Amino acid sequence: RIKQLGGQSVHTVEADNPRSIALLKKAYKEVYEAAFPIDKERESLEAWLDSLKGKNPAAIIVIVIAGDKLDAKDPTLKAISIACYYNKQDAGLLAYNAVSPEFQGQGLGRTMVDARKAALLDLAKSQGNKLGGVFIECNDPAKVSPQEDVMDPAIRIKMFEKWGAQILPIDYVQPPLEKGGEKCDTLKLLAYPHPETGQYPTKNEIKAYLTGIYTELAKYSGYPPEKNPDYLKSIRQLDNLDLDQIG
Repeated sequence: RIKQLGGQSVHTVEADNPRSIALLKKAYKEVYEAAFPIDKERESLEAWLDSLKGKNPAAIIVIVIAGDKLDAKDPTLKAISIACYYNKQDAGLLAYNAVSPEFQGQGLGRTMVDARKAALLDLAKSQGNKLGGVFIECNDPAKVSPQEDVMDPAIRIKMFEKWGAQILPIDYVQPPLEKGGEKCDTLKLLAYPHPETGQYPTKNEIKAYLTGIYTELAKYSGYPPEKNPDYLKSIRQLDNLDLDQIG
């Protein structure tokens, strides 16, 4: 299925559709590898395909491709974006976005945010859920300088805020993403409004997301959420906030 969004044609990759998988392989080569030329900075195509096949039902990958003539033999590919859906917690994370250099500055960043939010909602509904929250991570401008990132973190956060995201007032620590990896305490966690209701996540929905990511990555951190001090600190901070819902 191909949809029109923000003046662009977008397609959410379907695991059981050979033409969709062929489009993914082409986008991986032409867009993703070009955006992340260093091997160790990329996820493998094989890992994406395994996730699409449901080998990890707790964290389901969502892949959206944008371009022109996506159903043609030789489509023009402009962007590829990744999100992750935590099924048990009914929460989504916008992971990363890659746009071909020749198509940057055309509003594709915003389009791919909206496309992933819509795809996460569709996936949640297919699982009998409602999508409790949509989140995104960003380098903290107070901890990461403009020289240490491809975009000034302060500018990136302002861009996300312009698109509707709000910073969550907690100390967020990303658990290690791989065996032997390090946790990352230089990030901010933001939340987008729900793609259907326009509501921001409640405290409980934020907790659900944190539980999802800390549970999924416990195999690398060595701690289940209930024994992870970073998770427990974030939960305490949420409990102390005098609000139920941000926004």
